[in-house]
Amino acid sequence: MRLCNKIFAVGLMVMGMMSCAKDVNKTQLSDSSQYEAPVLESISDVIIDSNNNKVEAVTFNWSPAYFGAPVQIEYDLYMASGENTILIGTSYENSVTVQKTDLNSFATSIGIEKNSTANVSAYLVAYVYELIEEGTVQSNTISFNIQTFDAPKSWIYLPGFYQGWNNVGTPFYETEGGNKKYRILAEFTEDVTNTPGYCPFKLYDGTNWLGYNDGYEPAWGRIFENSDGNFAVPADEPINIITVDMNKKTVSREVVTSVGIIGSFAASNSWANDVLFSYDAGNNVWQTEALDFVDGDEFLIRFNASWDGSNKYGDATSKSSEVEGGYELVQGSEAANIKIPSAGTYVMKLYGNHTPFVLVMEKQ
Repeated sequence: MRLCNKIFAVGLMVMGMMSCAKDVNKTQLSDSSQYEAPVLESISDVIIDSNNNKVEAVTFNWSPAYFGAPVQIEYDLYMASGENTILIGTSYENSVTVQKTDLNSFATSIGIEKNSTANVSAYLVAYVYELIEEGTVQSNTISFNIQTFDAPKSWIYLPGFYQGWNNVGTPFYETEGGNKKYRILAEFTEDVTNTPGYCPFKLYDGTNWLGYNDGYEPAWGRIFENSDGNFAVPADEPINIITVDMNKKTVSREVVTSVGIIGSFAASNSWANDVLFSYDAGNNVWQTEALDFVDGDEFLIRFNASWDGSNKYGDATSKSSEVEGGYELVQGSEAANIKIPSAGTYVMKLYGNHTPFVLVMEKQ
């Protein structure tokens, strides 16, 4: 009985302590009318170029917020342009430093054109750490000009059985200059002699062959093991969008069942059927057979014979700076149809080793 009484007493003490803790949290903050918002200091215009984007940073400073008690405050710094807003930094101090290369990426994410100057705004949201719903204040808004930079994209290679293990034969490029994330649409081939049922490949950065022996983990698992640390996809899923993050050492894939063109031109029977691209692994390009178009014909590129937005590619009005004669494709359900430049016979070439994907309309 004494033991039970002790356990009961301890339980009451714990419950009392928990109750006190809750009361403390509730009484720490003053009435919201007593809160003081942080004041964000102005900054000079930001110029980002090839000389400073990787070596310089911008520091934002502010006076502290106050919530009526000595509490830990988290500050979230946002940058905005028009209706687009992005979080660019978080701090528990009264300043945050953002690298210019990151600011460049943030700016393009909220719609600022590359190699252009635009006016943007910045502001802080301050709140009591872990009590965001109970104490939140917003700072003043500052504005400044930012000059963006189109950082050049580096590339790595995707050697594999599908292209004869040529370590410099299949380059693919960063999705954004300097971010070390690479993406490619490729069709692999089964190595029936050495790895039946699988299509092996690896990475090459210009100096080193890289696989899971080097710390790179395929998101779909090591579906077969070998001493070289090769990756592989199943032979019945040969077409894949491969994405590599060299900072995190991850490799992911998206399975694609078909890559096709569909439109008003006669060969597709008026938007009824896809004409398929074939993959030239040696030249790292997808291309169609010769197709006949008349004035006014329109078309789209689509994956998996699907009208779902993630499978639809169109527009092709912005010229590519990376592929001669190419136009950048827009992905999404709202992507506009691609208009044929003029009547004639064309071979369509799709460069899936660039982001965005690039289309060349090669007139015969």
